[in-house]
Amino acid sequence: MDPVLFLAFLTTTLMFVAVPGPSVAFATAQALRSGPRAAYIAVAGDALGTMVHVAVAVGGLTVLIALSERILPILQIAGGCFILFMAWQSFRHVVHPTGAAPLKSDAGTFWAGFFACVTNPKAIVFFVALFPAFISPQHNVLWQGVVYGVVFIMLDAISILAYALLTRAAVRRAASRWLNVDVLSGLGLTGVGVAMIVKGYRAIPSN
Repeated sequence: MDPVLFLAFLTTTLMFVAVPGPSVAFATAQALRSGPRAAYIAVAGDALGTMVHVAVAVGGLTVLIALSERILPILQIAGGCFILFMAWQSFRHVVHPTGAAPLKSDAGTFWAGFFACVTNPKAIVFFVALFPAFISPQHNVLWQGVVYGVVFIMLDAISILAYALLTRAAVRRAASRWLNVDVLSGLGLTGVGVAMIVKGYRAIPSN
């Protein structure tokens, strides 16, 4: 590893993960709705999405990057629709609190977390445009990619969980008496879902 490049990557990553994005919003909504376990599962899905980004960046998969202009918008819309479905479940539980509880599917939470990460334009720009700049041609490229990927995933997970769990604790302490958690979760999920669908629709190639 080149120590200068590694330090530059570490600094850039810390600044990147400090700014909350779709993954933070989704994990926070899940933590409010279903507890810390759901946030951990969402982070696991986010980690898989990051692995995809790292694979594309390190592997130099130019064909996949070109296809992403057509594939990612569809994934964004599909992921956004699924997250809106989860928001509907939260709102439904407000109307029928004694009925069936909202579906707490670990697989659904995982894949929604994956979509929120892998279709995040900011993450795509980071890994496609910036990530290769930290790779030293004098060292093993695959090994550098693995190390950078592990470091990014760890820092990203810590950041997402910190936002999600601290927000959950603050809401439950300060607003539990007057603000329904299901409503707050539903609003958060709705915002994430709509944003993903709008971005996906706008990114669909006109030709």
